[in-house]
Amino acid sequence: MTEEIVADFTARFILNRGEEGGGTPSSGRIITTKKRLVLATNDEKTTVPLSRVIDVNVGSVPNHVRQFFDDTVTIGYESEHGVQSAVIESKSETVTKFVAILFRCLLNGRSLAVKHPARVGGRVKDTPVRSGTLRVKSRAIEVKTDRGAFEIDVETVMKIERSNKLGKRNDRVTLVVKYIDDDSGRTKTSLISPTKGQYVNLLARYLRLEFDELRDEVEEIELTDPEKRVLVSVHATGGDIDFTNMLDGDPTYVTNVLNSVQNKELIVEHEDSISLTPKGRIIVSQRIEDVNA
Repeated sequence: MTEEIVADFTARFILNRGEEGGGTPSSGRIITTKKRLVLATNDEKTTVPLSRVIDVNVGSVPNHVRQFFDDTVTIGYESEHGVQSAVIESKSETVTKFVAILFRCLLNGRSLAVKHPARVGGRVKDTPVRSGTLRVKSRAIEVKTDRGAFEIDVETVMKIERSNKLGKRNDRVTLVVKYIDDDSGRTKTSLISPTKGQYVNLLARYLRLEFDELRDEVEEIELTDPEKRVLVSVHATGGDIDFTNMLDGDPTYVTNVLNSVQNKELIVEHEDSISLTPKGRIIVSQRIEDVNA
């Protein structure tokens, strides 16, 4: 193999054809370049061109091999036999690193059409559709066009949907990404459509995977009732509130509560206001029913 190897590790894996695949796991090497994935044992080698990969699913083990595996990544791909899958198991940190490398190889440099922004708040923008290229980063995506580049941080994403229209075309599968602009604090919606449908699916998988990891981190954050009340109040008022009256405490107590929430990276202080961080917004949206502000 003359191509540069970007990942090389040992793992257990099983190859399946459709839902009726059988067999038992094999131990071997997983070798990845920017063009192909190789699963090799002492007896045989299976090569999967990355151009044929149509899905990457982390942590969800197919029913027919669930008895063999725990933490896994399942890679779906097209072959001469139809759609097949490779279920790979290794150490958690190894799988995490491998998945990040795999998504970069699959998505970086892909051509796409983009309408950015298609909306600002509830207002539809007459923005032209432009050609561009995609790059995935840690918890972010970057799109470059002839008019410059923009990034969407996964932490700011509020909603991801699919549409079948971009511009005047009604047959192009498109991701509709709604997020909060860090600079203005306003919601924006952008339409992103890779040239091939498989990359629409893979990009959606990447965004949802990164968001799920962020949500898992947020769920581990423990909050006191006063801290919850602060978050909900900041959300409701935009940070323009008398926290001393709200918390029924002296200034020292109020300062301690605010410092605690800030240390957990849930609020950020500006010169004359306080706002929620992306993690803070996620907590408010998930736990708002638990709080009586």
